[in-house]
Amino acid sequence: MLNITNYSYLIQSMFGGTKATWGVGSTLPGMFQFSQLNSGSIQSQLKAAGIDTNSKQYKAVIQQMSKDGCNGSMFTSVQSIKNLMKNYNSRGEWVEPTTGLTGLLVTDETGDSYKKIIDIPESSKDKMFEAVKNIYLNNNGMTDGTGKTEIYMDMYRQMKSDDRLSAGYTLRQYHLAYTQAFVSAIKAVDPTWEYGKAVPSGALDSVTRESVESQLVKSGNTFVKKTSSGSTLDMKI
Repeated sequence: MLNITNYSYLIQSMFGGTKATWGVGSTLPGMFQFSQLNSGSIQSQLKAAGIDTNSKQYKAVIQQMSKDGCNGSMFTSVQSIKNLMKNYNSRGEWVEPTTGLTGLLVTDETGDSYKKIIDIPESSKDKMFEAVKNIYLNNNGMTDGTGKTEIYMDMYRQMKSDDRLSAGYTLRQYHLAYTQAFVSAIKAVDPTWEYGKAVPSGALDSVTRESVESQLVKSGNTFVKKTSSGSTLDMKI
């Protein structure tokens, strides 16, 4: 899952101490201790820089800085805060910098609540199935990770902001199911097969997206595989 950590406000660590210095006995220009953030002087500087300290953007930045370990003795600057605010929209939501999408940051508030199976576009499942199949057909099960990011980002663009984390989690569950199906099909032909070893010709011909998903049963926040007897098995690779 995407997350952010910005260490611009931890600049003092570059200077080997709990207090950043520029030369001997002087603080870096424009820097102040995080514990001074709510002082009248610092608040005036923030407002003079055009920062609305009542905005959700500002509050989100300060909250994230605190979570990332910026305690009272550490140093930051007005410009650092202003730069970080560019990563959030007016609703205080983190904006993924390369795509402009929101809803992709796991926070203490979301916790693990996003880990649930939801409806996602059929096209996303199609693309993931083909991507996984190509890994086995063309690379003997060895993956370099290329292509999957684009599949996720394309899906995220089709989802509502509040559903994006759950959509990503759901697609990963399908990815696991597709992978297990291909591995099982290969080992049914060659029980000694290992990743990197050539896949037996025709071993994957009978594996389709429909055949895989027809055996999936939702169990809590994941899928289990339905057996011919009607019982279920946890999915393992």
